[in-house]
Amino acid sequence: MRPAPLGEVACVLGADLISGEEGTLVRGAAADSRVVREGDIFFALSGKRDGVAFAPEAYLRGAVAVVATRPLDVPTLVVEDPLDAMQRLARWTLVRADAPAPLVIGITGTVGKTTTKDALATVLRYAGKRVSATAGNFNNEIGLPLTVLAADARTEVLVLEMGATHPGDIRHLCGIAPPQVGVLTAISPVHLDSFGGLDSLAATKGELALALPSDGVLVSPVAAPEAATGSGRRLRRRITFGLEGAEDADLIATEVEEREEGLRFVVRLEDRSAEVSSPVFGTHLVEPLLAALGGALALGLDLEECARGVSRLRRTGLRGEVYRLRDDIVVYDDSYNASPAAVAAVLRYGADQAARQNRRLVAVLGGMFELGIAARAYHQEAGRLAEEAGVDLLVCVGDEARWYAEAFSGKTLFYPDAGAAAEELKEKLRPGDYVVVKGSRGVGLDALTRKLKESLTLV
Repeated sequence: MRPAPLGEVACVLGADLISGEEGTLVRGAAADSRVVREGDIFFALSGKRDGVAFAPEAYLRGAVAVVATRPLDVPTLVVEDPLDAMQRLARWTLVRADAPAPLVIGITGTVGKTTTKDALATVLRYAGKRVSATAGNFNNEIGLPLTVLAADARTEVLVLEMGATHPGDIRHLCGIAPPQVGVLTAISPVHLDSFGGLDSLAATKGELALALPSDGVLVSPVAAPEAATGSGRRLRRRITFGLEGAEDADLIATEVEEREEGLRFVVRLEDRSAEVSSPVFGTHLVEPLLAALGGALALGLDLEECARGVSRLRRTGLRGEVYRLRDDIVVYDDSYNASPAAVAAVLRYGADQAARQNRRLVAVLGGMFELGIAARAYHQEAGRLAEEAGVDLLVCVGDEARWYAEAFSGKTLFYPDAGAAAEELKEKLRPGDYVVVKGSRGVGLDALTRKLKESLTLV
């Protein structure tokens, strides 16, 4: 954030400043004492442990003050709710009169958000824009304001991933950082235990479109539900995208192919076309890349420039990472998180790659969380798809994962957790296997893939 006097910050937050110097400059913010930098203010949030317990450490690391609900033994801004205070400070940094406001791009959807965010930020940086973007998937009511506050005075574009687990969540995040451009990735079943159904989920994602100004731009799948695009919302421009055959889309991906170095496809926009090469693996990532291209086009970039920018995207671990282990075992590691649509995409991709390379297909699947009363049916559907995909060995990790096997007649292994699976799986693999790994974040399949890397030496 652009530096601001501590006294001014206290005024913005309506806080009582206890023992601090009003003229001390605040240069940033943190909610984790381990990452505090000189000049930050530390927000003592309540969680599994009260954040005030870490206030002394934050102060020793260079925090100029702590935002808490009571006076402490260090300079303190006393507020009723530190989280609300952090969100209000983030909002203020985007409207303060002494600094030009960056353009905000909000990204939401149920799958592909992080890939889209990373690709869009990469393209914009390639085009010479000064960009600040969400780190990882830091996309909730804590992560988003911290991302805003981490942007410095030179930032021209803020690329913000926006997640939701309840109706109203996207509206709330847009209230903190009002977007001028909205990017919707896809709508598929996630968090249904809190949304109740796809209609409510779509409407929540549609809160992004409803938050855009009348001259804003929405980028979305051509076949997105009306509720997800803000029913009845009139905007200056909407850019739609889709795969070959979606002739009504503005951006269309054709000639999609997988190469040794990553994805390659041709993108068409009206009478123009450009070749896109990206060092990520998995044809299901084409649509997130199209969404990123649409976001860049919304800012006025040229199609060719956007395509060249995508080639600079770096691979990120646990999201479509491919690596080769000892005995020519290939692993497609997409273990970061899971939903029914994402599991289906990975199984189809694994089936294609195993067939092309004449390998045995092994699927390591953790349970999918927060699917509500239909959870069992969604897992069974994935189990049927695993059978159709020709999975030779299905490895089920976690309690929910047992439902996969109810619709799978092939060989199955069951493990209560990722640790147990990691200890034994390496003995079950054969030379030349193609292994796909997918599961909800809470299953912790990254521990399994780390163990495989450690025990089966990389070539």
